[in-house]
Amino acid sequence: MCVTTAVVVTVGMRNQSQATTDATLDLASQVPLAPPTKDVNRGASAARSSTLISRGAEAGRGRAGKQQAARPQPQKVVGGGLIVHKTKAQINASLRRAAEREAARQTMTFQIGTFNVLGSQHSTPTGDHRKYPPASVRSPRAVQRIRSFGVDILGTQELQPDQLNAIQSMTGYAAYPGYAFGPRETDNTIFYDDSRFEFVSGSSFTIHFMHADRPQTILRLRDKQTGREFYVLNMHASAGFGPYAVTRRAGHYIAANTVNRLKGEGIPIFLTGDMNDRAEFFCRVAPMTGMVAAIGGSISGGCHPAGALAVDWVLGWGNVSFSNYIEDRSTMRTTSDHYFVSATATVGPMS
Repeated sequence: MCVTTAVVVTVGMRNQSQATTDATLDLASQVPLAPPTKDVNRGASAARSSTLISRGAEAGRGRAGKQQAARPQPQKVVGGGLIVHKTKAQINASLRRAAEREAARQTMTFQIGTFNVLGSQHSTPTGDHRKYPPASVRSPRAVQRIRSFGVDILGTQELQPDQLNAIQSMTGYAAYPGYAFGPRETDNTIFYDDSRFEFVSGSSFTIHFMHADRPQTILRLRDKQTGREFYVLNMHASAGFGPYAVTRRAGHYIAANTVNRLKGEGIPIFLTGDMNDRAEFFCRVAPMTGMVAAIGGSISGGCHPAGALAVDWVLGWGNVSFSNYIEDRSTMRTTSDHYFVSATATVGPMS
């Protein structure tokens, strides 16, 4: 059996040179042949020459093809958006806002209260309520009310360091400001169940209370279950007549202005405290802020407070409603000179 590995074609030329086309070689690596002339081709070789193309001619044809190729058309530019790279802080802020929008769709319910605990200095042998039991007896009684009514958040007034320590140790609740404003400014501390709520931020607003300017508490919390955030403000306004009545009214208006300022953040707001006023307080603050009181009352078509009012208040704003309002008056003379007030707060989705 015979295997052919190459085909060689020989064409006779006038100058006795040979042209060789090797089908098995790389044509580009060969030296181009001189183009054949018509008058030198004879016989079969002449007939065959019409089918042969020299390498030089083939290369020329390639150059002609390139010259005849159409010029490339200009690229079409398509408009698009500008890509802006965000910082990590910007990304985190964007994610936080998205989480807040989602949380605002959730309904939240908890127990909130207010209690003027009667400062421990008042029930000492030299105090103005010396007939009351000492704070070491009264503090456990206050804790009994917190547990009995299932209060999750409690605004207190007149709270002294020994009472702060006792109530916090017995409930296990977190407290703000606690000692954050200094050991002489524990009075308006807010207790909260930190297994359910987490601290977001804390600050204060100032009013003139009795004889001095005093900080009133602003606490921002986040509900761990729903992710919703809200404010709790807690205050104690001046008691008495004359100049004290003037600073009391001024304190109410400062609180109302603070609520209105915080509304811009778009989260619910609660206000607790010993306002040392009844209908007057409601008609000053509720119409000005749009807050609703746990005890009831209306500002539709004028100011219409509920009846049999105490001076201790719980109010809310931001799709807030209240139920199960309680004034525990059994605290009088045994635990404090104020009622223990609590209610169920329900916060619907923010619009």
